Order: sequence, then structure tokens, then C-alpha cells
Amino acid sequence: MCYGFGRTIRLAVLLILGTVGAIRAQAVIPADREALLKGQEMDLATIAEIHNLPSPRQVIALKNELGLTRDQLKKAEAAEKVVTSAATAKGEEIVQAEEELAAMFESGTANEKLVRMKVDQIGKARAELRFMHLQAYLRIKQILTPDQLKQYAELKARKREN
Repeated sequence: MCYGFGRTIRLAVLLILGTVGAIRAQAVIPADREALLKGQEMDLATIAEIHNLPSPRQVIALKNELGLTRDQLKKAEAAEKVVTSAATAKGEEIVQAEEELAAMFESGTANEKLVRMKVDQIGKARAELRFMHLQAYLRIKQILTPDQLKQYAELKARKREN
């Protein structure tokens, strides 16, 4: 009877320690991990939106209202596919680097030089990710006519009013 009780306690302690370790590891993973792995925009192109530039996704969603030609729609769909694919790959790179940074601290191998290098790598990758999203907006601007851009701004303003 005592043997079973001791074994149960040891298992409970291992379970608790494992849970605490998992929670601690999860807390280190970047808060935007899910969005990074899906190639989502995460407000990285807010500056473009403030200035009434649409994303490829927005143009595709408003294709009828904007009167897109087949060629414009194909280009917008291609731009959406490219940015999502590239952003997903860059997001995976960022998550991996963030996990490596966390592992340095977890293992006790973190020092100023290593942390500086990893933080610089993460910062550069995040800057590249932001550029990818902004670049997609700029490419969409080239696809649309001035009238379509004006129509988009009007649609956006109406949506804000409602």
C-alpha cells in the first residue's frame, strides 16, 4: 500500500514539474507565434492602410465594387499568394530564432554576445517581414487605376462611418 502511494506522489510531482516547464516554455514563445506561422499581416502595414492603400486581400474581396479586370484580379491573387507564402516562411524563421533565444536562457548558455546576435537576427527578420507586407500594398497600388484607388478610399470611409 505504501509502495503504491509513494509511486502516485512521484508521478504527481513529475506531472506538476512537466506542466510548470511547459508553461514556462510557452510563455517564452513570441506572443504573435500563431500569426507568424500563418503569414498574417498583424498590423505591420498600418501605415499603408492609413494612407488608403489596399492590401491584395482587400482588393480581391472588393473585386466587384472596384470593377477589377481579369488581369488585375490575377495580379492581385498572385500578389496575395506571394506575400502569404513569403511571410509564412519568414514567420517560421522568426519563431525558430525566438525559440533558440528561449533555449539559450533555458539551458543557461545565454551571454551578452549570443543574445545580441540572436536579437539582431530576430529584429532583421521582423523588419524583412514588415517590408514584405508593405511591398504587397505598393504592388497593389501599381495594379489599380487612380479611379479604383479613389473608389477604395471612398468604400473604406463609408465602412468607417457605419
